[in-house]
Amino acid sequence: MLHSVPTQINKAARSVTLRHPNGIPCHAFRQRLLRQADGSMGGMPTLGGLGVLDSSDEPDVEWELLGDAKLLIVENFQASTVVDRGDALDNAEPQILALIEATIPVEDHAHFTAKTKDVLYMLLHADVKIAYEVVAIDGSINIAPYSRRYILQKRDDLTHIEGFKE
Repeated sequence: MLHSVPTQINKAARSVTLRHPNGIPCHAFRQRLLRQADGSMGGMPTLGGLGVLDSSDEPDVEWELLGDAKLLIVENFQASTVVDRGDALDNAEPQILALIEATIPVEDHAHFTAKTKDVLYMLLHADVKIAYEVVAIDGSINIAPYSRRYILQKRDDLTHIEGFKE
């Protein structure tokens, strides 16, 4: 009986995330390593004789599109600085707490669940895509299957803005 509680909470969170008016459409990407291991050290791949600490150490990567998703920011609003034009806020807070759900139905084989190091492009406008990386995953229930809240870090190096075209 108790094991059905987190399952229902996860279903409710998915429904709210996909239908909420403040949900932000996104494209989700996952990093895929292209390099073949030179060797191994203790079962882990090496890079020129040195142990690879993390996949972010790898220079040869490709970004694989996972699919479309909806992102719902679930933390309290934090005051931000108004930009010079006066038409937006500069969210100086480097991290946000959000729910992320793939728009593809759970039963579909292409459905995905966000993982650490996935990158989400928030589609704020046709020409503005702001990148956030999943840096950690929080759980708010101590019963499996755990509910997930994602801690996202802004990735300014990946943000895509195509404004000012002539």
